Amino acid sequence: MRIPSYEIPQADNLIDVVRTVIAVSQGARTYQQIAQAINKVERQGRYYRKAAEIVGMISTPSANKSILTPLGQAFIQTNPVLTNPALLRGVLNSRIFQRIIPFLELKGINGASRQEFETFLIATADFGESMAERRISTIISWLIELEIIQIRNSRFVLSNQTINQRLENIEFNNSDEPLLPNTNDLNEYNIVQQRTASAREAIITYRDTASLERADNAHRRLVNLTSERIRNAGALPKYNQLIDLATHIDGNDFIFEMKSTTTNNEKAQMRAGLSQLYEYRFLQNKPTAKLILVIENPLSTKEQWRQNYLEHDRDVYLVWDGNDELHGNEKTRNDLSFLGLI
Repeated sequence: MRIPSYEIPQADNLIDVVRTVIAVSQGARTYQQIAQAINKVERQGRYYRKAAEIVGMISTPSANKSILTPLGQAFIQTNPVLTNPALLRGVLNSRIFQRIIPFLELKGINGASRQEFETFLIATADFGESMAERRISTIISWLIELEIIQIRNSRFVLSNQTINQRLENIEFNNSDEPLLPNTNDLNEYNIVQQRTASAREAIITYRDTASLERADNAHRRLVNLTSERIRNAGALPKYNQLIDLATHIDGNDFIFEMKSTTTNNEKAQMRAGLSQLYEYRFLQNKPTAKLILVIENPLSTKEQWRQNYLEHDRDVYLVWDGNDELHGNEKTRNDLSFLGLI
């Protein structure tokens, strides 16, 4: 699916988007009031309000009456500046930027020329002929202002370091967006969207289960431990409503599922994690992605055989926590060296 034009900002100056959020926090409700507060004409007041909506900072639940969202409130309360992680999280949660990040990620250290970048944007989004130039200019301006990209030899290079310094991981708010596209071809996006649409009931169940699990302290610790190792490797940890973590490192794709375990539930948790990994890989159209199950505790003696089953029969790596250190067998340590396993 091409991204519709109404999801693409056309407000060139990101600082004025920040000022828009501040204006709403100070009582501006209509686009006319917003325009006055940021010294713009009324038409631009609409543009900047829409941009702030796209990045999740404000909402307009009733006609021409805008309010702060929880993200917008957090942004205001924690110093509303360009380097605030809340702003980067909001920008990267918008669909257009969720396609840009993997595109530039695949380009690696050589980056993309402006023409390559524009060609990709036009292929993946419906800019509208009259607005294409302005919206592309806006996107590039935001990428530069947020320091998401660096320009080297007239090429756009993704700055993983900047993103990782401000965010622990990147949330993909739409579960039908590929986390790890191979080609950035629109057909690849369509396949993922078709598969997630056909599995809607299962996805609702998984989403609810994932929401409960992520409230668990042990689960959060596993995610944080793994995310930190991914960032230290210079890669970007990503997640969506279903998948705990996914990343692309050295030409390989990895999908992680975290499970809190005890001796009473380890069998059920291992089975659940295994099935989820296979289904997530299918839904994401990533048949060659490496699957990793991360559990809270080492397997009990009676369940030790499952490690051999997972790794030799199911081709799934098993990693476990031990005193805030991640462990794995020799093959897993070698194959997943970026995790620094013991």
